[in-house]
Amino acid sequence: MVVRTIVHFEIPADDIRRLAGFYRKVFGWKFARAGIPGLDYWRITTGPPGRSVGGGMFRRSSPNERPRNFVCVDRIDRTIAAFLAAGGTEVTGKMEVPGMGYSFIGEDPEGNVIALWEPTPARPPGRSTGRAARRPRRRATR
Repeated sequence: MVVRTIVHFEIPADDIRRLAGFYRKVFGWKFARAGIPGLDYWRITTGPPGRSVGGGMFRRSSPNERPRNFVCVDRIDRTIAAFLAAGGTEVTGKMEVPGMGYSFIGEDPEGNVIALWEPTPARPPGRSTGRAARRPRRRATR
């Protein structure tokens, strides 16, 4: 069972470097380019690992884009259905973040942006990601 808590935040920016400088000066946050092809996205480190929530900053794509918090859920499809049934609306439908998980962005009944996040389950150490390679059987020689 996943604890439903805020695990990530994102801040849109018209000038990422300028806004990153602001947060660096005010809070001491650290910024690093994420290296995602075709996306100007920066990871934000707000404090020590395990004791802080990390975030991201991206180039604003519309004037009405606002910061958003990501809440971790264990079953995103079920949570999306509950979110919509309770009066929330969809902003961006369920999307896969390859190798990381799934996201959904919506607005609550008051128009506040909230995002859902279901991480991809971690693989046990030493487990293969694909089909096991078959080794040729040795023929018994007599």
